[in-house]
Amino acid sequence: MIASLSFGAVTSVPILLKPLTQHWQTGASTISLVHTSAMFGAAVGSLVLGRLLDKFGFFGIAMLAAVATGLGLLLAASAQNLLTLHLAYGVLIGGVGQGAFFSPLTAAISQWFDRNRALAIAIAASGQSVGGLALPPLMRWGADAIGWRATLGIYGLVAGVALIACAFVFRRKPPALVLAPLRPETGNVGRPARAAFVVLGLCIALSNHASFIVIGHLTAFGEERGFAPAAAAALVSAMLGVTLVSRLSAGQLSRRWGRYRVLLAMSMLLVFGIGWLAMVQSPIAITVGAILIGLAFGGYLPGYAILVREMFPAAEAGRRIAEIYFFGFIAAGIGTWTGGWLRDLTGGYTTAFQAAACSAGVGVILLWRLGARMRGL
Repeated sequence: MIASLSFGAVTSVPILLKPLTQHWQTGASTISLVHTSAMFGAAVGSLVLGRLLDKFGFFGIAMLAAVATGLGLLLAASAQNLLTLHLAYGVLIGGVGQGAFFSPLTAAISQWFDRNRALAIAIAASGQSVGGLALPPLMRWGADAIGWRATLGIYGLVAGVALIACAFVFRRKPPALVLAPLRPETGNVGRPARAAFVVLGLCIALSNHASFIVIGHLTAFGEERGFAPAAAAALVSAMLGVTLVSRLSAGQLSRRWGRYRVLLAMSMLLVFGIGWLAMVQSPIAITVGAILIGLAFGGYLPGYAILVREMFPAAEAGRRIAEIYFFGFIAAGIGTWTGGWLRDLTGGYTTAFQAAACSAGVGVILLWRLGARMRGL
């Protein structure tokens, strides 16, 4: 529930891209920068809050983030200029809200489990799938029916109260028995070379850059291809809804086939899905492309947390998972802006999606070359 509501808040900019560009009478790249601010804020916030998690636990962080998310949405709903919109999303919704409710949330969950840790992380991360399935059509419908301001205001009130209530599940501290890594701290597994960790960060950055070129503009792309606004938003629902399948499957497949192999397979599927979407024209083919990308996104994103968590002890989980997702958040923000910039430059999304496929492809190549160091994971 926490992951679902927080993801819905930070993703409201891509979902409402068309109404926002029309209201502010500007291009897609300008409004996309608001989502970029949210992702950059989440990147910095996750680093800070991840370290605080290791010292103080998650309950206080969750309460602060719940209030910040609700207030941020209310501030965005009443914004009279783009600077206020950037502050609402960059500082409150992204920096504190998403900064707490992704990397630190994943790390907090990992501290409660040992044998079924990969599955637990996947289940927690699947909250994004539920939010991605239900919220986009509702938001887009709300923007048409009552306006984007009222839609964000109502969502801010509901999400703020619900997130505060959900935060109380973390009042207790995790059990002390789940404090050691599953593997002995030897060689490159217990203490991986810094270069290997940086390469993993670059890989998630390239994949997220590609994914958010698409995610950040899929609704607008659908509308430009003739979909009704609600149907265009349903493309995002289809994409993010199927992540539930791959996220839950990835946890089990990681135990059977190995964490690295599953991560590589999902990254390769991302390249194929984006390449497909860049070539097709029909509504059915576009929907298939969105589903393929969703399956890949749902599998690779928690895969990095699962892989990194196995490399380090639980006492470092908040910091290490926040560090790997720092790369992903920054790249996601750049990806959303890149998609808008290329769309404004070329008048369509074909070039943007081709660039996304190239970015994801480079990530796969780097991940493949890293295979020797990831052997056994």
